[in-house]
Amino acid sequence: MRKRLIWGLVGAGVLGLSAGLAVLASGVPSLPSYESVKKSYVSSDLFLVDRNGKPLHQWRQDLKERTLLWADHKGISPAMIAALLKSEDKNFFRHWGVDPVAMAASVYQRSVKDSPRGASTITMQLVKLLHPHKKTWQGLPGKMRQSVAALKLESQWSKEQILESYLNLVSFRGELRGVNAASWMMFGKSSADLNRVDSTLLSVLIRSPNSETAQWEKRACWQEPDLCPSLKDSISRIQPQKMSTQNQQALHLAQRFSKEGRRGQIQTTLDRDLQNYIQEQITSQIRRLQAQNVNDAAVIVIENRTGEVFAYVGGSGDLSSAPYVDGVQSLRQAGSTLKPFLYATAFEKNLLKAESWLEDSAVDIVFDRGVYKPQNHDRQFYGWVMVKTALGSSLNVPAVKTFKLLNDDSFWGKLKALNFRNLEEPEHYGPALALGVADVTLEDLAQGYRTLAQDGFLSSLKFEPLQETAEAVEVFQATSAREVKEILSDNQNRALGFGLDSALALPGAAVKTGTSKDMRDNWCVGMNDRFTVGVWVGNFSGEPMWNVMGVSGAAPIWKRTMIWLQDHYPSETRLAETVPPQESSPEAYPGARILYPQDGMVLALDPAIPPGNQKMPLLVENSLKKDLYWKINEDKKIKATDSYLWSPSLGRHHFVLYEGDSKVAEVSVLVK
Repeated sequence: MRKRLIWGLVGAGVLGLSAGLAVLASGVPSLPSYESVKKSYVSSDLFLVDRNGKPLHQWRQDLKERTLLWADHKGISPAMIAALLKSEDKNFFRHWGVDPVAMAASVYQRSVKDSPRGASTITMQLVKLLHPHKKTWQGLPGKMRQSVAALKLESQWSKEQILESYLNLVSFRGELRGVNAASWMMFGKSSADLNRVDSTLLSVLIRSPNSETAQWEKRACWQEPDLCPSLKDSISRIQPQKMSTQNQQALHLAQRFSKEGRRGQIQTTLDRDLQNYIQEQITSQIRRLQAQNVNDAAVIVIENRTGEVFAYVGGSGDLSSAPYVDGVQSLRQAGSTLKPFLYATAFEKNLLKAESWLEDSAVDIVFDRGVYKPQNHDRQFYGWVMVKTALGSSLNVPAVKTFKLLNDDSFWGKLKALNFRNLEEPEHYGPALALGVADVTLEDLAQGYRTLAQDGFLSSLKFEPLQETAEAVEVFQATSAREVKEILSDNQNRALGFGLDSALALPGAAVKTGTSKDMRDNWCVGMNDRFTVGVWVGNFSGEPMWNVMGVSGAAPIWKRTMIWLQDHYPSETRLAETVPPQESSPEAYPGARILYPQDGMVLALDPAIPPGNQKMPLLVENSLKKDLYWKINEDKKIKATDSYLWSPSLGRHHFVLYEGDSKVAEVSVLVK
């Protein structure tokens, strides 16, 4: 009698359903494709992976709902699939979207036993998830529309696509939507690793996501009686899981992407092993210097040719009082790190060469805002020094004199061309710009040095392998960039300021340090032929460090990073490309040559210094020869000593060096 009643209800249900479907088909909402649903899925979290696909960082952005990465059907545990079908739709693989048997059983339960058993298949439930408008599905007409939509969906999607989408869109408990979010946040594992107990507990939650614990246990035990003790034990141990800190290794890059509104998984150009190594080096160095009031550091590593960022460490992590401040993008005073661009500008204008001479002595520089008295960090002066020594040993007075020698805004213009952000107008800095009073970011500074490494060409950074970049632009001529690189790669040029055994001594690398006023910031930026590495050390609070210079603060991190890179990404060639010989080279004039002045130089008299006190050295190599003479502007010959001091005057001047009666070399200089 009971079977006859059920099959009678089935027959009536099928006839009624057929009639209703024909009437309501026109009112069914349009259905999206599987591809569009998957593409439009938005994760609540941002996931970064490194260049090799290794997980780097996870950053939550949506605090209202927790949805993690989309789980592919093949990556979901078979136990979860089986538990879902047992709980929600036993005939899923045997019906076409609507299950007449389940529908008849539902009618029977409601009419005979007064039980609220449902008859919605997984496909019908997915339809409602795809179109979450309650009025569309209310009442008997709504159920008819839902049935028609399910039949249409089954004709367009595969069973696997329906199951996969359902498990990614359905809510499980509280804020958790999707099987990945539920499995990670409740059990601390991926959906691929769910066992039978986990899967049972999740599947029975779908009908009542926020049910009380007792009801949850009852439904789980009803579905799997043999697992009841394990199910109860598992429920008692469930605590909201925190995401593992193991993959929290690129906080500041994640913040950067988050500000751009990015979500889901992003493959970056970073190397996770390098990222971890640098973080360890920062931690070690900060702990070593904490007694000298040092708390923060940042590092960026860029591949020269491609612009790909291999490491982006914006802070010292737990050791920092401001862990969310990004030291790669923070504005800090540049110190001496701008000097290479100053000298490159002077080289480009043919005002100086690497072996030109500059006087390192006390001087008062008068400009529109007052009198400037530059000093070296050790408060000493070294007399006449070559440009390569002045730059390599980071002497301040020669840098300021080079700035005055330019006598225009060309240095500021080069910094602007290098895309240094937040530069004030030139008059804001005056001659102090030569010593780095401008505020810069570590990112921009490293990009400037990378431009030198690329023979003067600047191109944008890449944080993703497939990221498109603009065409490179020339900022410096190749000869100027190479000359600066050569100076910064020769350890002899640093000997006066740093000795021969400093943290900067690294074969094949060109490097420069900098320390800002009151030791609030120190820097070390350098490159080999493949990578540019920039390091900043200081305090995000702006507090000064205590007796920490660039060579002792930032340089050790820089050197260890460069050694790691050389071990894991060997450079193909050495640095140190030779600079083309000068016109007055020994090859051109055997026996002796003019070291200073250089041919074509433009000199500017300083109105703040009495004319009688302004001198220019005439320097000669091989001056031990006793028959060397100068002839200036066709005047009488003057004996060429080791350093003859000439009093400059306005106009163009011609200098000829003679050995006896034979002309050895000649240069012309313009004095303004």
